[in-house]
Amino acid sequence: MKEEHRIIRRSGERRIIIANSIATIDESNRNDVVITGSHCGINVGEYASNLGVRGVIGNDAGKGRDNAGIAGLEILERHGIPGAAVSTMSARIGNGMSTYEEGIISAANEVARGLGIAIGMSAREAADKIFER
Repeated sequence: MKEEHRIIRRSGERRIIIANSIATIDESNRNDVVITGSHCGINVGEYASNLGVRGVIGNDAGKGRDNAGIAGLEILERHGIPGAAVSTMSARIGNGMSTYEEGIISAANEVARGLGIAIGMSAREAADKIFER
């Protein structure tokens, strides 16, 4: 059963969507800013990059050893995709709505920083910055 994504904002082909798991997005999400409860590890960065999403905000999963919980942000950056993570202490992992409504940015790639996304910013504000890109 496919997760039904909640659409937060829409303008033409662009949307901000909520997904509890990055694994539930597909080619139909190419123009979307994806807010997810997933960690931002390597597999998340590769998966989202291959689909060509507009941007990703996920959970840092406590960052972990060698920053494994945010390693996917570098992969997104290589593809010109803004990516950011919220602190696991601010939002529940696996819960996209918690990421969006409660999440506080703890890490962002260079592309996201270029849009004005900064540590300490709300995920909601960061999503809007990516959406307007």
